[in-house]
Amino acid sequence: MNSSKTYEDLSSQDLMNLIEANLIERSLYFPRLFNGEIHGPNPIWFITGPTLPAGNGVVSATFALGEIDASIEATLAPFKARRLPLKWWVGPATAPQNMGQHLQNHGLTHNRDMMGMATNLHNLAQPIAPPLPKLTFERVKNKTTLAEWYNLLLAGFPISFDQVYLDALALASLGPGTAERHYIVQHRGKTVGISTLFLDGNVAGLYNLVTCPQARGQGIGTWLTIRTYQEALTLGYAIGTLQTTYPNALRLYHRLGFEVYCKIGIYSYSKNV
Repeated sequence: MNSSKTYEDLSSQDLMNLIEANLIERSLYFPRLFNGEIHGPNPIWFITGPTLPAGNGVVSATFALGEIDASIEATLAPFKARRLPLKWWVGPATAPQNMGQHLQNHGLTHNRDMMGMATNLHNLAQPIAPPLPKLTFERVKNKTTLAEWYNLLLAGFPISFDQVYLDALALASLGPGTAERHYIVQHRGKTVGISTLFLDGNVAGLYNLVTCPQARGQGIGTWLTIRTYQEALTLGYAIGTLQTTYPNALRLYHRLGFEVYCKIGIYSYSKNV
C-alpha cells in the first residue's frame, strides 16, 4: 500500500487490508524482536516460546476446500509438539469464511470478535481541552512508568501479571525508533488512562486503550484517543486504525469519525488441550 495515499483515495477493501495488515505486523513484532520463528506465507505462523505466549500465533490462513482440516492440523502440529498456547486470528482475508467453526472443531476456543475500524486522522487534528484539571499525557519512556502503565493494562484486559512480559514490553517500546509506543494519562499523580500506538509504515494502529474504572464517564477515553492519534499525526501518519469489542467504545469511535470495515475473530489454543 502506498503510504502517500490519503484516506479519501482508498477503497473500503484498501482500508480493510490496512486494518488487518497493522494487526498482523503487531502480531509479528515480538517474534521478530526476540529471534522467534516466523513461517509462511500461507498461513503465517510464528513461535516466540513458552515464556512469551503472546508471541505464538497464526495469521493469514487461506485453505482450499477439501484441505481445511488437514491444513489446520498441519499448522497446529508444531505448537502441539512443543505444548505451546497460541492465538489464531481470523480476518477478512481468511478463507473459508467459516474458518472459525473449523478451528473450534479442532479444539480452539472462540475468544472474541472485534470490529476493525479506520479514519482520516486529520479529522482529529484540532486539540481539545483536557476534561479534568491537571490531567497529563506523556509517552512511556522508562521502566518505572511502564510498570504503572502495565498495572492499568491488567485491569482492562483478561491477563495476569507476568514479569517476563513486562520486561519484553520494555525492550519492545522504550528504545529509539520502536514501532510500538505506550502512552499514559495521570491525574494528580494517579494513572487514569493508557494507550498504545503501533506504527507499521502505512497506518497508526491504536491498541490497549484503558481508562481506570474510577475515572470513567468523564471524557478521559475520548481525550486519550484523540491525544494518542495526534502523536501519530506529528509522526506523519494520516490514517488511524483500531479494533474494538465494546459497544460503548464503538459508539465513541463512530462519533470521532471512525467507520467499521471488517470483523476479526480471535481463537485460542491451550497447550493443555
